[in-house]
Amino acid sequence: MKAKVKTWLNNIENGNIKCYAEQILKQIKNHTSLNGVPSFMKKSSNGINTYELRNITGISHQTLTSALSNLYDEGLIQSTYQIEIEQSYYSIYEFVRDDKKRLEIITQRKKEKFAQWLKKAYSYEEFLNEATLELIDMEIFVLNKLSEK
Repeated sequence: MKAKVKTWLNNIENGNIKCYAEQILKQIKNHTSLNGVPSFMKKSSNGINTYELRNITGISHQTLTSALSNLYDEGLIQSTYQIEIEQSYYSIYEFVRDDKKRLEIITQRKKEKFAQWLKKAYSYEEFLNEATLELIDMEIFVLNKLSEK
């Protein structure tokens, strides 16, 4: 586990919240039960959605989604599904306690970001030679096959 992740978790446990990521992670952790029953007996689900996080924390949408992305990258949270509120869809987030599951999430996020990076290369197609484009195509093909499994 990275040092910053340990710091975030320690700060949450000690009540010494220093940054947006910790504030958000605390809310997600508090709304994620140990045994599948919602901690706050919410009617929506186990976990907390983006809409609720924004209302509880007062953090702007852009800052909130950036922090959520960082927490996701570190394997600390997972998105379970989406709900509709006022004709918009919001993700439900849960805290991930299991180290094996965290590693799976980290690996999956890296694969997703790599795939996005490969696809973005096509916006620079005029600067790439034919061999490089073929390699990118092959990598995208392999990633697609791996994601089918």
